[in-house]
Amino acid sequence: MSDNLSIFPAQCRAARALLGWSQEELSKKANVARATVADFEREARVPVTNNMLAIKEALERGGVEFIYKNGSGIGVQLRVF
Repeated sequence: MSDNLSIFPAQCRAARALLGWSQEELSKKANVARATVADFEREARVPVTNNMLAIKEALERGGVEFIYKNGSGIGVQLRVF
């Protein structure tokens, strides 16, 4: 799931924590239902492509970078400006 559109549920949770955002705040910034964020984060379902992209882009606009390293896992970090 390391393509340009997808993130992992753990990355979403970690990104929100770094930004201090609630699920409700992320859902508003991404213009998706709060249930979409909650279901994704608890791994109940994968959002449709448009919603996944909206979530990822909202977090990136907030200042998060998604990390995908072969062999050493996934993560998030705050972007350095």
